Amino acid sequence: MINRKVLYGYQIQNGALEIAPEEQRAVSMVFTLYNAGASYQAISDALNRQDVPYCREVPLWNKHKVKRLLENPRYTGKEGYPILVEADIFQAAQEKTAEKNARKQSHGEKPAIARLTPYFRCACGGKMTRLGGGWQDSSKLYLRCEGCGNTAVMDMDATVNGIVRQFRNHEQPSCTAYTPSAEVMRLDNAINRGLEQPDSPEAVMALILQGAAARYACCPEPSAESEPSDSLTEADWRRFQRAVSHITISQDTEVTLIFTDKKATGKDECCLLYTSDAADEL
Repeated sequence: MINRKVLYGYQIQNGALEIAPEEQRAVSMVFTLYNAGASYQAISDALNRQDVPYCREVPLWNKHKVKRLLENPRYTGKEGYPILVEADIFQAAQEKTAEKNARKQSHGEKPAIARLTPYFRCACGGKMTRLGGGWQDSSKLYLRCEGCGNTAVMDMDATVNGIVRQFRNHEQPSCTAYTPSAEVMRLDNAINRGLEQPDSPEAVMALILQGAAARYACCPEPSAESEPSDSLTEADWRRFQRAVSHITISQDTEVTLIFTDKKATGKDECCLLYTSDAADEL
């Protein structure tokens, strides 16, 4: 894995740690969207749509990078870093995270993977059960087919998130119509003018980030019962139980929800699947 050598938002100039202007605007956007209610995934998607690179080697954002950025106190000036985020904005983000965590814990919910495991089926049709043992990586899910004996090693978070995404796509196949505001149209016109005469790329980048925030503000507000896009409420789980027949894990590493209406959703590649020849290693 390639990691940035300098914290996102900063650069080394003449041996000194300085703010990187273009990345500074992206950091501000991340905190603004999160404090407005956007999930980690929604923010990373917005950054990727706007072609805001995380770094040259690995340009794409993901929710884990967004989460780490939001939790890093060095943006407030700690450990000798120049101030990139005001203390009150940073604190608001921490309080929002604590609120989300408290809400999840207060529900006393079973872990999502425990609810999902009974639905897992192998490509052969056999039931897949979890393998236990202290040797396991806690971030992985280990399964074995009771029929053919095939085993699968799956990333826990990626598997759960992919299943939740497929379920939501099945429930809400179409999005509410998007209506741009006057501010969005104004910024779009300004961006187009800037792209035609790119004398100041920094100014154009600032407009693009403002445009992304303005577009997000036009999106319909989630209902009061809504959770982040990578989790399900108790009401969601009840609908899941009624709607989902089983979850197929194929030999080409795809995880697919099969619904009681016989409709299969899009597929997610969430795991590495081993044949029974490799089972001894598990």
